[in-house]
Amino acid sequence: MMGVAAAVFALTVGAQAPAEGSDQKRRLIEQKIRLVDTLINSPAARGAAEGQEAGSRALIRQGTQAIDDARKALADSRYDDAARLADDALRAVSSASRRMSPGEGALPESAQRKNLQDLGDQVAMYRNSIEELSRDAQKGSAAKTLLGHVDGLAAESRQLADAGRVGEAGKRMAEAYKLAVEELSRLRAGQEVLLSLKFDTPADEYAYEKKRFASNEIMVDMMVAEGRAIGDKRHLVDGFVEEGRRLGVQADEHAAAGQHAEAVRLMEQASAQLIRALQSMGVPVF
Repeated sequence: MMGVAAAVFALTVGAQAPAEGSDQKRRLIEQKIRLVDTLINSPAARGAAEGQEAGSRALIRQGTQAIDDARKALADSRYDDAARLADDALRAVSSASRRMSPGEGALPESAQRKNLQDLGDQVAMYRNSIEELSRDAQKGSAAKTLLGHVDGLAAESRQLADAGRVGEAGKRMAEAYKLAVEELSRLRAGQEVLLSLKFDTPADEYAYEKKRFASNEIMVDMMVAEGRAIGDKRHLVDGFVEEGRRLGVQADEHAAAGQHAEAVRLMEQASAQLIRALQSMGVPVF
């Protein structure tokens, strides 16, 4: 239980620890506020605010009010209150985001198509690894079967997208991604997995890492929807996701300043948090 509490409340404890100076507390609280702002202004949150999902709208309003109160508390140097309110806001907005299943109309079509493209890129990367494994003497047959299933789902996704059914296409591509990740990990069990990628510029590498992070977010949402994060495990998963998003915000800030090497490093760390969330739900992802 202590490990779960540490994972979920690491940001809160860090903000209130008496050993830290006021400047450290302020920076951490400001970091949380920026993260909540990012989530509130995300396509999913805007879709919820404009759509019919009352539960998500209420959570976003709750998060918005909490973050406004956190800013006031911070301005008054009430750091403990500000940290508590920022955590309340982060939990509310994260919960709202998690309620927005890919492809259910929560996102505008342009955002759904972007998610679909990002997932397709990830599926293609894993497909290359599965194809390589299909030439293995021992595991080649199973890899070829897996390849057929992944290709079938991806083909269905493309057909649905061509027919204008983008939401359903996203769900099908997400199924292909989930299948590829889980089954390739099982086939690779006990083997060292190396994915070699080449990028023309650090900015290109960062763009790829952002796509990988977004795909892992979708995967986490799918696993939560399947009921793999119940009780205390949900708190653990939420802690990993919140930390991943916090690192992602930092990465975006470095990328905006042209510091792409540092941005890549931070986004890799952000994705690692999501992978830990997936692993805690029994997904053998690498």
